[in-house]
Amino acid sequence: MVRWLCLGILVLLPTPAWAWGEEGHSIVAEIAQRHLTDKTADEIDKLIGRGASLASISTWADDVRQDRPKSYNWHFVDIPLAVATYDETRDCEDTDRGDCAIKEIARNETVLRDTKASVTDRVEALKFLVHFVGDIHQPLHTVLEFRGGNDRHVVFFVDPIKEVRIPTNLHAVWDSGLIRAKYWSWGTYMDHLEAEWIPQQDVTALTKGTPVEWVEETHSAAVDLAGANVKENMGLHEDYLKKVEPVLDHQLGAAGLRLAAIFNDIFDPK
Repeated sequence: MVRWLCLGILVLLPTPAWAWGEEGHSIVAEIAQRHLTDKTADEIDKLIGRGASLASISTWADDVRQDRPKSYNWHFVDIPLAVATYDETRDCEDTDRGDCAIKEIARNETVLRDTKASVTDRVEALKFLVHFVGDIHQPLHTVLEFRGGNDRHVVFFVDPIKEVRIPTNLHAVWDSGLIRAKYWSWGTYMDHLEAEWIPQQDVTALTKGTPVEWVEETHSAAVDLAGANVKENMGLHEDYLKKVEPVLDHQLGAAGLRLAAIFNDIFDPK
């Protein structure tokens, strides 16, 4: 009873245009942690401290967002639903709130590779990468329309036994609602991905590509499952979760593996 009440309250909270909630970012970061080479893990320990986990820093970029207005737009890439590909001029314009996640990921990779950069700058670059690689795999963070789902009101189920439904928005559903509806513990969800999803993947093929290609892949999922097909005040219940589960697994799992691949390429390219 307490579990479902808490879930209802959390999903009902107003959701700014941020990506995965704490659970989603923790899942992505922990999967990455488990797929680092020993050398990469050692180099990251030197930056963030031995014993600190990637999951523990995975929401830092959200924590500092209010104090760093220029970082606001770094969390997403606004691509119109009607188009399939990213256009830098249209989708990543530099403003007083920053440009977009694609450019910021590239900048942070450059800083993290630069051993002459200050430790402070490299640590921040690492923290931003952990977060933004996760962000670009949240489907609503690649959608221009209705503020990435924040302005698309829906009714979401929180207790399938008692058939409790609550009003919320599409962004909140993808941020945390779907994850919590499937597994209450983010650790359990991560264990599911490690034991059941990742072994079925061609990890080498999955981790190839660029952030632009990953964003376009995510945007395709958004168009199919989280875009125009979800109407205003539509009910999203157990059948919706069942429909999107494969995509949810893919987005979380792929983000973690790709984050690990980025770090391994930076710290242990051989």
